[in-house]
Amino acid sequence: MSVLKSPAKINLFLNIIDKRVDNFHNIETYFQLVSLYDYISLDIIDGTKIEIKSNQKSLANHNNICVKAAELLREDVGIKLNTSICLIKNIPIGGGLGGGSSNAATVLLGLNDLWKCNLSKKRLLNLGEKLGSDVPLFINGYSAFGEGTGISLTKIKYFSKKQYILIINPGIHVSSKIMYSKYIINDCIKRVNLDNMLHHIGFNSFEDLLCKEHPEIKELLDILREQGIGAVSGSGSCIFSVFEDENQAKYVSELVPKKYQTYIVHSLDRI
Repeated sequence: MSVLKSPAKINLFLNIIDKRVDNFHNIETYFQLVSLYDYISLDIIDGTKIEIKSNQKSLANHNNICVKAAELLREDVGIKLNTSICLIKNIPIGGGLGGGSSNAATVLLGLNDLWKCNLSKKRLLNLGEKLGSDVPLFINGYSAFGEGTGISLTKIKYFSKKQYILIINPGIHVSSKIMYSKYIINDCIKRVNLDNMLHHIGFNSFEDLLCKEHPEIKELLDILREQGIGAVSGSGSCIFSVFEDENQAKYVSELVPKKYQTYIVHSLDRI
């Protein structure tokens, strides 16, 4: 049995451009992988189904995206192998850190090896897209500029050296689907590209809506912005700040009210 790391991501910026005819949204973002991990164990078992267990009881059911990923792979390759999945969850759920997408990608990659499917990365990416827009990021395994629904990825290294990231979990579960349904497209939309993205670090189209619905997010952003950058990741609810020095990250973490969970992690170029 192997234990696989399933990393989180933050969005250094997230710009929503428009709504598509398929009801998804076109975005511009930078996905930065970080060293906050869930852990997934996979093992071949007897029987006729995919089994899952987790330290989070609410995730130990067949609606879990890990199970969906395993079933999708099994259907695609036409095999009858079964597996047990053990998910140790550390990444906040509903926090905009991509934990579920990362888990799905990790299961696809892990079972491709365990079951000896020998699928190409392109084929795995096609499967990943069916599970979620962020899944291809984790299958590719590198930080990237994202366009379209987030699946069009350009490999580019934003940070020239390791950065330390303070992540704050306000303890609010935010649904990406609901946030996108509530978001109203502005008439005047800024465009972010590889040339100007430096100037948009920290921008997030969801920020105003999140702060209106959850005043504690605004409170935490204000604390971070007194010390430097403060930004929302994804559709929320986790927020973050970036530091060159780990001690500075620790100092700012001490300014955060103790009722909130904090993490100090570092940037990853690759998984």
